Amino acid sequence: MNKYKNICSIIPIGLSIEKRKIFKIKWGIGKTKILIWSQMHGNETTGTKSMFDLFHFFLMEENCDLVQFLKKSLTIVFIPMLNPDGSEKFQRRNAVNIDLNRDAIRLQSPEIQILFKEIEKNKPSVLFNLHDQRSIYNVGDKSFNPALLSFLSPSVSLKKGTYPISRKKSMGIINFIAKELYKILPNIGSIGRFSEKLYPTATGDQLQKLGYPCVLIESGNYPKDFEKKIIRKYAFLSIIAGIYYISHEIENMEKNYKSYFLIPKNKNILLDKIYRNVQIYNKFLVDIGLMKFEKFDLEKKNIHTITKIVDIGDLSNFFAYEEFIVTGKKYYGKSGESFPKIGNIEHFKIL
Repeated sequence: MNKYKNICSIIPIGLSIEKRKIFKIKWGIGKTKILIWSQMHGNETTGTKSMFDLFHFFLMEENCDLVQFLKKSLTIVFIPMLNPDGSEKFQRRNAVNIDLNRDAIRLQSPEIQILFKEIEKNKPSVLFNLHDQRSIYNVGDKSFNPALLSFLSPSVSLKKGTYPISRKKSMGIINFIAKELYKILPNIGSIGRFSEKLYPTATGDQLQKLGYPCVLIESGNYPKDFEKKIIRKYAFLSIIAGIYYISHEIENMEKNYKSYFLIPKNKNILLDKIYRNVQIYNKFLVDIGLMKFEKFDLEKKNIHTITKIVDIGDLSNFFAYEEFIVTGKKYYGKSGESFPKIGNIEHFKIL
């Protein structure tokens, strides 16, 4: 943060359960206020990285027309790490295992109290809620097409077709972001629309219900981009596109909101690895689907992944980042097993 202290104000705004400082970083002098937060889930770091990419852009291009325009038009409050305890342990929840994104009504955790206090204090015109999503989401069901990014304008009611003005505005912003990003997407992957299931205790749902347009950005996945270096670029560009649109259309952000529904829905049909047509028990042909799971070593402060079997059978409706067609080859388990089991680590051979 100190690298950017000459272009931003850096202010501690409270403490986590384990007494780690939570900061806000304030940039710009304009009338229109935006509040952006990241890492309410401690193990979802891409939004935080893209946020600092934005600070770097503001610093390195301080005198360019775009940065000067945004600076004069907007005042942006950033909370780069809402859940520092979860980040320290590389876990989703806070120190006492409360999911901050399901504490928007009771407001028990000090971290979520800090967020709501800042929103009440600043009265922003738009909120951006930055998350990471798992590698399970595909855009469409016709081919391998991982969701590089997913967007959501959170629901406010179980009644279909209910779109208060706050939701129409966030839909309009997302529509513009998606339209711009389609111009620069790589050859693999696309943009998805996240599930609109109503979560009454979720932060975005509750804040949008209270009248704050809330744009949720889920940083997705790209093949072999394990550290999300490519994905963070698109997350950064999403924020730039969003704040640019807001600065121009603050009085009319909801225009074209219906086009939000043209963004295809995410589908949970992606696996990290599939072995297809494996012979098991000397007679059956099955597909074996595997997923990678992150494990954090608290002492060594490093992350490693383990790959486990998550599905067995006919997986013809699934796609994968890695696929191996091994028709007729046999499964050999670590302990001489002739068939796989759900939860087994990838210690088997196919010969």
